[in-house]
Amino acid sequence: MKIVGIGAAILGVLATAVALLIRMLARRVVGVEPRRKTITVRRVGDTIELPRSDLTVVNGNYGLWFGDRFEHHALIGPVVSSDGDRVTRRILKTTAPISTEPFEAQWTGHTMSGPAEIDPDWEDVTVPLRDGTSAPAWLFRGTSLEAPWVIHVQGIRTSRLVTLRSVDVAQDAGLTSLAITYRGSGDGPSASASTLGQREWMDLADAIAYARSRGATSVRVVAWSMGAGLALELLRHVPRAFDQLALIAPATDWRATIQHAVNRANLPSAVGPVLVRALGAGVATRLIGLPVPLDFNRLNWGRDFRMNVPALIIHSTGDLEIPFELTRAFVSSHPNATLVETSPASHGWEANVDSEVFRSALTTWLAVGS
Repeated sequence: MKIVGIGAAILGVLATAVALLIRMLARRVVGVEPRRKTITVRRVGDTIELPRSDLTVVNGNYGLWFGDRFEHHALIGPVVSSDGDRVTRRILKTTAPISTEPFEAQWTGHTMSGPAEIDPDWEDVTVPLRDGTSAPAWLFRGTSLEAPWVIHVQGIRTSRLVTLRSVDVAQDAGLTSLAITYRGSGDGPSASASTLGQREWMDLADAIAYARSRGATSVRVVAWSMGAGLALELLRHVPRAFDQLALIAPATDWRATIQHAVNRANLPSAVGPVLVRALGAGVATRLIGLPVPLDFNRLNWGRDFRMNVPALIIHSTGDLEIPFELTRAFVSSHPNATLVETSPASHGWEANVDSEVFRSALTTWLAVGS
């Protein structure tokens, strides 16, 4: 009997450990807290010296956040030199002096420190939401408010700064842009967890209503990463909610994306289905902090979903977070979708690595119907 008791105790410990692991992994999927890593860098003349990695040696311009609260920004340009451990890149612009002593910084795709770099007359506005709350947004006026508006939607665990790369293109086209926030987004209304677009689509719908109430004659949506879920789920509910769609490194099939992350982490393949079931179960979702269980059949917009607006999709084979194959499958199931493949880029860095292709594709898309 003692052996049986010991065995039961061991099984209980293992079950608890598995439950804790699944909860931790589930929070990795739906958690809204930013996860930006820091690196140790230093200035060398008019260059910055960084640890060499796949992210710090790629072509293009990037952002470096630094300071006590990472409040300062530097625009970092081309690679000047590189060896086995370190890489130096040109400093193009900075909002504060950069130390020659080693310091902690964050390496990002943010090429601008804020909206003023696009338009010094940008406006902080508030979008009313249907539940009586509101969401902050950045407004960039085009040549006329009574013209097409472009709504820019960030992804998960980031901020509106991500969208400035597409706002810049729309500004050059003379169109009004609204860079929005939504529940759980980095600088938007608070939320305990993300529903990956299953509920956040309503916040995008409210932003579109705001644009139309202020003169928008048509609305285009540019959605980054998880922002695709807001746009696509809105179209599921209201097929003509807006007129054109552009998706950048989009998450279009969350079940497959989770399985890809499990495989990439070298976890047992069976963890993927268990994780999906946990996120879709009422009891588990309450423990994770989700307001509702996730419906992964709905969170796959490549099946049982008809997209009634023309769509441009910009993505690359270099994305390790959202496989390019999922985007190719999504495009193949929607005849009105056009895929533009950039040079290989990390997730969401297509505009950094291949800026000419990115700008050209988005400019052409914006010109349609203008």
